[in-house]
Amino acid sequence: MSSKSETDVEMSTSEKPRTSGDANETAKVDELISLETLRESPVQWPERFPGMEKFLTMSDTPIHRPSADSDQILSCVNLAAINQFARLPPEQLVEKIKSMHDQIYRLGLRESKEMTRGKLLGIFDRERLTKAKAMRN
Repeated sequence: MSSKSETDVEMSTSEKPRTSGDANETAKVDELISLETLRESPVQWPERFPGMEKFLTMSDTPIHRPSADSDQILSCVNLAAINQFARLPPEQLVEKIKSMHDQIYRLGLRESKEMTRGKLLGIFDRERLTKAKAMRN
């Protein structure tokens, strides 16, 4: 009975005190601690024109305009559509969104074809348009 089973060996190794391992871990943690104080970083993108940012925020552009009340923006038709979508089960809502996405894609293709047609016909050529206006006058 001099042989030990594997579980006895495992128990004897797990019961060893871990004071040296704990000390090593504490030493490693102490090495990672940084006592450096961080200062504020300098401005990376200074204003190109001093005062321009203040001027832009004072203007009434869409970026800086306060958001309007949703009651003023949404019409009765929009509210009815929102209520209709809210009543749909999730599966039908996903299908509706997919069909709308497909419709938007087809509309984009159609618009692209029309723009190509316009370019081929030269209706977007400013030089030609100004010459045509000059000839009419």
